[in-house]
Amino acid sequence: MSRAGANTPGGWRGSAAQIAVGRASIIKWNRTRHLQPKCGAARKRDGEPCQNLAMANGRCPRHGGKTGKGNNWHRPVWPHRDAPDAMAKLDRKLKALDRAAAKRAKRVAAMSPEQRQRYDAWQKTHQPGPAAARQRKRADRKSAAEIRDLVSQPRPAPSAEVLELERLIADRKADLARVTAENEYPDPGAFG
Repeated sequence: MSRAGANTPGGWRGSAAQIAVGRASIIKWNRTRHLQPKCGAARKRDGEPCQNLAMANGRCPRHGGKTGKGNNWHRPVWPHRDAPDAMAKLDRKLKALDRAAAKRAKRVAAMSPEQRQRYDAWQKTHQPGPAAARQRKRADRKSAAEIRDLVSQPRPAPSAEVLELERLIADRKADLARVTAENEYPDPGAFG
């Protein structure tokens, strides 16, 4: 059948052939559904593994499958401005962010000093942003720690060979200064 007759009476849409193709596709899908990877996250209602189909990251949409990836994983996803209920979605998102911030502040305020110290240390080491920038900062911190260790170590006493080399270098510098002084020409303006 051609696509031209798709919406006309007697066309493809709603025909017995279309229904048969759709039914065959559904039967084929249902036969292979149990072979597809499952989410596996613990369900809230009973703690058993979730049986929804997993997305590419191994979780279903309800258990983190639609979480942001890459450098923007920690940023909220705002609704598209052209969506029919964009303002309502935006209001819900802002209220949810405010509730989460208040809940986090309440939890932090109730922490013991030891818990707060661990929390602050974790926050310091788990800054959001690009993975490359975090890795670069880790490398910089490691290099700075190594330099601090090297600088703080006492300098070893020079060996006899090093002392002999330093004496030879001093002798050569003195010889060079003497030879330079002997070969200096007098200032031509001094004879006036």
